Amino acid sequence: MMLDHSDMPNKKADDLLELSQKYVTKITAVEDISVEDSLDRVLSEDIIPAVAVPSFVRSAVDGFALIASDTGENKITKLRVSQHITAGYSGELKSIESGQAAFITTGAPVPPGADAVILIEDVNEYSGGYITYNKSVKAGSYISPVGDDIRSGVLLFQSGHKIRLCDIAALSGIGLKNVKVYKKPVVGILSGGNELIEPGKKLPLNKIYDINTTLLKSLIKDAGGVPEVIGVVEDDIDKLTRLLGEAAKSQKYNLIISTGGTGASFLVLENKEITNFYDLVPSAIEKTGKLLFHGVRLVPGKPTSFGIVGKNTPMFALAGWPYSVIMTFGLFLRPFIQKMTNIKNVYQKYPNVKAKLKEDASSEKGVRKYFQVKLTKEEDNIFASIMPLPKPPSAARSISPMIKAHGSFVMDEDTTFIPKGETVNVTLNDYNAFL
Repeated sequence: MMLDHSDMPNKKADDLLELSQKYVTKITAVEDISVEDSLDRVLSEDIIPAVAVPSFVRSAVDGFALIASDTGENKITKLRVSQHITAGYSGELKSIESGQAAFITTGAPVPPGADAVILIEDVNEYSGGYITYNKSVKAGSYISPVGDDIRSGVLLFQSGHKIRLCDIAALSGIGLKNVKVYKKPVVGILSGGNELIEPGKKLPLNKIYDINTTLLKSLIKDAGGVPEVIGVVEDDIDKLTRLLGEAAKSQKYNLIISTGGTGASFLVLENKEITNFYDLVPSAIEKTGKLLFHGVRLVPGKPTSFGIVGKNTPMFALAGWPYSVIMTFGLFLRPFIQKMTNIKNVYQKYPNVKAKLKEDASSEKGVRKYFQVKLTKEEDNIFASIMPLPKPPSAARSISPMIKAHGSFVMDEDTTFIPKGETVNVTLNDYNAFL
């Protein structure tokens, strides 16, 4: 029988985003990992340094530590060099008195009494244990006080902070070897289709390689999850329903994603008779839990569905075309997975650039539509050329437009036409997609 959509919400992409966010369950499990392996992980506790950086008054340059009031503009100052101090110096630091200076290297402790450091290249002469200098120096010049970089006892990072490369430097700088982070959500992958063959195997007649499983693994990892393949299932409603039920019952998956079997298709029974049109995966979701959303006014990604399998496992069912998987994952799945990780701020993968259209763009009213574009730079302006649609005209079926494009822009449901010359916001396909 056909699925009953009468109790489902509106079909806008924002409606699905809003609905699905209500079913995000944040990870509570925590693990202790080394700081060097913590890139892109999410902190599960506040970081309050026990030590300051620097923990001592240090020189910011190679030069001479002295008393600022000993110097003056356009007068020759001759100071006796009383000691040499290098980074890591562990001996006794002698106090600097008026008329004295200390040779000092970058990062070395500043001796007591000194309140400034002068650059070694600004010294007129250094010989016989004395330096001559004829400039005026302000107190505090080239000196880093205790806690100048990072203060002890003051919040450095909040729980929920995603660790960046610069943060690894900071965590190491305050002496941490390990850090507590939230465990990654485990995301189950289910590919459907009688035509699918695992990459690496010989391709039989009329079969295609299973692109989406490999693609989803990469997308899930990049979003902060751990991908786990549930399996590739042929177009059989009973087998699919049983597999989904077992996956949900296992409680090992924080989220399940399927590709293929979302749109209306012919269900061919064992006796080869065509019974009716059937939405395979959405029907299996309904049989094992609750289908909450089926179909969205979106190109690509019209058949996208969402529901709950078993008691509490959220599931997104995506269309089978790889380009559609990439776009709908970025729109719906990436923020869903990120929020499960407890990250404070959901972030976009790649940056945006402003570009002027080189031709008109049009779309059907009520449909959110993505356009892949190539970018060119002419003088101070960036221009966007819309990639031609493949034949037959279904962008979701082809990977090549996205490979050849620099990025994409979107027309919302209320926009049907953007004229040539209008500025659009293009999301790049890579950091170096356009330089």
